[in-house]
Amino acid sequence: FGILITVLIAVALLSFIIDPNTLQSVSASMSSKYDVGEIDGKSISYTDFQAEVDEFTAINEILTGSSVQNEQQQASVRNAAWQSFIDQYLFIKNAEKAGINVGEEEMLAIISGEIESPVFSQNPMFLDENGNFSKEAVVSFVEQIDLDPSGRAKLYWDYIENAARTQQYYSKYMGLFTN
Repeated sequence: FGILITVLIAVALLSFIIDPNTLQSVSASMSSKYDVGEIDGKSISYTDFQAEVDEFTAINEILTGSSVQNEQQQASVRNAAWQSFIDQYLFIKNAEKAGINVGEEEMLAIISGEIESPVFSQNPMFLDENGNFSKEAVVSFVEQIDLDPSGRAKLYWDYIENAARTQQYYSKYMGLFTN
């Protein structure tokens, strides 16, 4: 009986100390009713999906130079965020199971232009005045990342690297079928 009273008193004290909103957010993060979908058995929470949408929104703002988005752009951003989860939790995972890998040396070759990637070769930021891929433009951009206090350059670089890596996985995967 003494243990029961102790537990009741402890719960009562905790209810005064802990904010109800905190308890609700913890409960929400553990609840599946806040999941927006599932990919290969992995639940995607609304919070994770919204964080990805916010990231892709920022990337879109960097690319377009405008924070104003119409419904079509918002739908495109949401689709890109969902595709990112599909790539991460389904495609790349299965490609790696099939023996496909994109290592750091390969990424350096892509970034330097030794291996052509449309993510770099068609990106206006990395082209010279003749419209050709410029390794110097890439180096210049990378050098400027730490000088950007907003963090947008780092966000964009991470996006570009991830897009190039994912594109290389797709390229290798399609190469298996064509061979």
